[in-house]
Amino acid sequence: PRARTHRTAGMVFTVPQCADTDMWGPPTESADPDKALTYAPFTRSDKLGRAADWNQTGYGKYSGTRHGSSQGVSTVFNFFANDDDAEFSLVDNKPAPRTRFGGRGRFQGGRGGFMRRNQTEFVGGDVGQGASRERARQQRMQSKKSQQWNTWAHNRQQWGRDQQTYSSSVDIRPDWAVLEQIQLAGLTKMQHVNGEKGATLEAETLAEHGSLRWFDKSFDRLTPKLPAELQKTKLMHHRVTTSEDPTLCELAEKNAGNVFATGDIVAAIMCAARSVYGWDLVVTKKDGKLFFDKRDEGNFDMLTVSETGQELITDEKDNINGVPQLSAESTAADHDYSQQALDLSEKPLSFGSPSPLAGDDAAPVGYRYRKWAVAPGITLVARCEFNGVVESKGSRALLQIRALTEYDSKITGVDWRQKIETQRGAVIATELKNNANKLAKWTCHALLAGADQMKLGFVTRTHPKDPGHHEIVNTQTYKPKDFAQQINLTEGNMWGVFKSIVESCMKMEDGKYLLVKDPNKPIIRTYEVPSDAFEDDYADEPLQ
Repeated sequence: PRARTHRTAGMVFTVPQCADTDMWGPPTESADPDKALTYAPFTRSDKLGRAADWNQTGYGKYSGTRHGSSQGVSTVFNFFANDDDAEFSLVDNKPAPRTRFGGRGRFQGGRGGFMRRNQTEFVGGDVGQGASRERARQQRMQSKKSQQWNTWAHNRQQWGRDQQTYSSSVDIRPDWAVLEQIQLAGLTKMQHVNGEKGATLEAETLAEHGSLRWFDKSFDRLTPKLPAELQKTKLMHHRVTTSEDPTLCELAEKNAGNVFATGDIVAAIMCAARSVYGWDLVVTKKDGKLFFDKRDEGNFDMLTVSETGQELITDEKDNINGVPQLSAESTAADHDYSQQALDLSEKPLSFGSPSPLAGDDAAPVGYRYRKWAVAPGITLVARCEFNGVVESKGSRALLQIRALTEYDSKITGVDWRQKIETQRGAVIATELKNNANKLAKWTCHALLAGADQMKLGFVTRTHPKDPGHHEIVNTQTYKPKDFAQQINLTEGNMWGVFKSIVESCMKMEDGKYLLVKDPNKPIIRTYEVPSDAFEDDYADEPLQ
C-alpha cells in the first residue's frame, strides 16, 4: 500500500510502509538495522505480559519465568537508573535490627505484603537517594512495631511467670466457719467525718508510763562515706498484746471504752488496704467490749521488706532474700538501730510512772494510753509507744525511731550509698513504692501517739550476700503529719477503715473470732473459732 502523508501545522508525519508476510513480525531482510524498532522475539509457548516495564526492579523475581521469555532477552526493556548514591560515604555499617518474626517472614514478605524478603527496593520505587531514605523510614517503623509486639509478648509471659504464692500466717482449721469477707478495694473509699472538725478526732490521754533516752544527734550526720556499723543490742522490746497489758485491763474494768487494742494493731487495721502479705488478729467480744490481740505464735510483729514492690520476693525459708529471712533481718535491724541511736551517757527521762511492762532486760520505752470517741457506741482505748526524745527549738520532741533496710540495690532499684546524699527524694520515693504498707503503719502509729518527729535510719548490708553485717548510712527526720501527706495517708480514711471493721465485729455475738488477711488475695475474712483457740498447745494439735 502507498504510504500516506498527514500534514499539520509545523510538523510532518509519514506512516511507514508495512510488509505483508506470513511470519510473526516484519521480515528481517526488509528492515533497516539502523532504523528498525526495538523488539524482542517471542515463541508461541511464551505468555505475553507487559508490553513495556518501567519498574523492572520490582518484578525481578519473576523475570524469565512467569511473564518473561525463557531465552533471557527480556532485558531489552529493562530500565537502569543512575547510581546517585555513589557520591555518599558509608557512616554506619550496623545491620538492620532483627524483628521478632523476621525468621518466618511474618509482617515482612507475606502475600500482599509491602516488602519482600531479600529485597532492598520498593515496589514502584527506584534505587536513588529518595528510595534510601524511604527504606530507612520503613525499617524504623517495622522495628518499632516489632518492639511493641515483643513487649506485649514479654509482659504476657511475665504475667504467667510472676505469680508468686505466699503461705498463710495461720493454719485455717476445717471446722472454722467464715462469717464475713471484706474486700480491701472497698476500704480505700472509706471516709470518716467528725462533724464540724472534719476527719480529726481529739485524743484524750489517760495514762503515761515508762522512760525515754535522749537521741544521739551524731546519727543525723552519718553519710555513706562516714557510716556507722550497726551493733547488736542485748536489750529486748517486750511487745505485750492487749489482753496481757495490766493497764489496758484496768481501763477496761473502769469502762473507759468498749474497744481496746495496741497502737500497732490499730495501725495495721487502718492500713489494711495497703497490705499484701498475710496477717491475722484475734478478736474477743465479751460483755459488749472488743479486744484485738495478736497471736503469740504469729508473725504480726515481724516487719516486711519490699511488700509492695514490683519485684516479687520468693517465700523460700532458706533464701537470704526470701520473705521469712528478710523479715527477721529487718526486724532485728530496726530494733538495734532504735537502741544504738540513743545516747547512753545521758540520764533517761522519766515518762510518767514506771511501766509494769518494763524489766531488767527491757529497752527504755515510753507508753501513752489514749482514748478516742470514734463514733456513737465506739470508744477506742489504745496503748501507743515512743522510742526516744530530742531537744528541738528549746522544747522536748517525742520520737519514734525506725529503720529501713536495703538488702540488694539491684533488686530494690536505687543504690543508697550513691543516691542518699544527692537524690534523697528518689530514695524515699523508691521506699514508698516498695514498702508502702510498712511506712504507712509507722506514720499511722506516730499520729495516734502524738509523736513530734519520726527518725528514719537507712541501714544497708555491708555486702549484698552477707545478711549478718550492716551499716547505718543516713538518718532523716520527718514530721508525721507532713509525711502522711507525702504518702497520701489521710486521717479520714484511717478512721473510716477502723470504724468499718469495728462495726462488723460489733454485730457478732460474744465469743472469739479471727481476722485473717488472705496472703494471695485482697480479702480479709472473719472466722469463728473455739473459745480455747490459740491457748496452751492448741497450735500444736494436728489439723483434721
